[in-house]
Amino acid sequence: MYVDMELFNIMKEECLELVFVFDRMGVFVDCSNKAKESLGYLQGELIGNFGEIFPNLVLEETSAFDNIETDIYRKNKTCFPADVKIMKFGKQGFVVFAIDQTENKNMARELAACKEELKSELKYKTEFVSNITHELRTPVNGIQGMAKNLLNTELNSYQLETVGIIENCCVNMSKIINDLLDFSKMESDKLVLENKAFSFREFLNSVMAFNVTLVNEKGLKLLVHVGDDIPKYLIGDELRLTQIFNNLLSNAVKFTTIGHIAVEASLIREEDDFVELFFMVVDTGIGIAKENMDKLFKKFSQVDASTTRKFGGTGLGLSITKKLVELMGGNIKVESEAGKGSSFSFNVILKKSDSAGETTGIELPNGNFIYEGSGQYTESEEESKYAGDGTKGWKLAASSDNIYQFGTSENIREINSALEKLFICIELENWEKAENFASVIKNLISDDESEQMLKKEAFRLELIIRRGDHDKAIAQFNLLKGKLAEIGF
Repeated sequence: MYVDMELFNIMKEECLELVFVFDRMGVFVDCSNKAKESLGYLQGELIGNFGEIFPNLVLEETSAFDNIETDIYRKNKTCFPADVKIMKFGKQGFVVFAIDQTENKNMARELAACKEELKSELKYKTEFVSNITHELRTPVNGIQGMAKNLLNTELNSYQLETVGIIENCCVNMSKIINDLLDFSKMESDKLVLENKAFSFREFLNSVMAFNVTLVNEKGLKLLVHVGDDIPKYLIGDELRLTQIFNNLLSNAVKFTTIGHIAVEASLIREEDDFVELFFMVVDTGIGIAKENMDKLFKKFSQVDASTTRKFGGTGLGLSITKKLVELMGGNIKVESEAGKGSSFSFNVILKKSDSAGETTGIELPNGNFIYEGSGQYTESEEESKYAGDGTKGWKLAASSDNIYQFGTSENIREINSALEKLFICIELENWEKAENFASVIKNLISDDESEQMLKKEAFRLELIIRRGDHDKAIAQFNLLKGKLAEIGF
């Protein structure tokens, strides 16, 4: 008994909880020092019985409560919230454990108030962004319209280039404005999808036509595969689906300098009134390191600062794409490795339709082909073979590794193709594109010691082009081409 009393006295003095002991009739027996302090009683002062301290609880012979939320009343009849646990010990009485929740309740109220304040501030911010972007759109459209008018007048080469730059800046600015408008709609949950009937293959054709010019400018190939079991007409938001593809394809073009971009469209599920489609956009570009994968779909985020400086962009495109895919009942994923390209895949759920509205009559064919623009498709079994079932880790069967093996037929073909485009760009003094093709040629030449001289000449050509010196660029181009011809290129 001595040990029990010693332990109880230690508990009374040191326990951080409020501990009360009552007999089986609810008459106060003892309590911890923390309990006396919290209820406003002095040491040795008589404390009320169970019903006075816990008026909202009833103590009976069978009472046993675990984590009950109730109010504990102080000596001055004020109260505070607490979590209470009641335990019965034999026939002698009850022990009550209580934890004061006043501070937690206050913090919860403050947190709720902060959330409301933040919500209000986000609303004002979203409205501000929306209003500003709408105001910006008017002058940008005006400048772009005047630039287009100027392009239809007689201009010298310098003026033509300057006006062309102005128009391109307006196009880029319009894209940024549209991204910000979509972002503000997403933040305020006002992004609503339309449901209209459309021709699936005409939709995909228009997407390819929109992007093929940029693909061709970089000397890439656009390979497409369309499943023959995809219904001809569907119901959904064609405009937003186009936006998803344009975001993914523009990124693929932006970060790819050699090789191809491939698009896969296949049917993975069909019910009475809806279908689930699976899409992939695969490129042979710079790829993404594993440690940067989690940044891809975050707002205003890009994998690193140098990417923003070199390639531009707001970092909103993929965030908006992810939101649109989710609104269409799907998910988006990415598989990538630094230096070995990227593969973006997503699925969407669309309703089936018997017909569409107005159609142009130009549609993508089924099967594998290379898209060449203006509705032209070239069948190519070698260059557009597909491995797997189109749903897991889809990749082109023909590996692009041979492109980088100096002297192979694939490598020679790619170098000669880049040389042709490079010469045209130098002649037209389109230095930005010329630098791109010079970089492609440099990367296609092996790092082996036997080819170090060629590599240096290709690098020298890239530096000259960067300075915009036409005569020296032509001379260096001819020197490099001559050296390549000596070894069989």
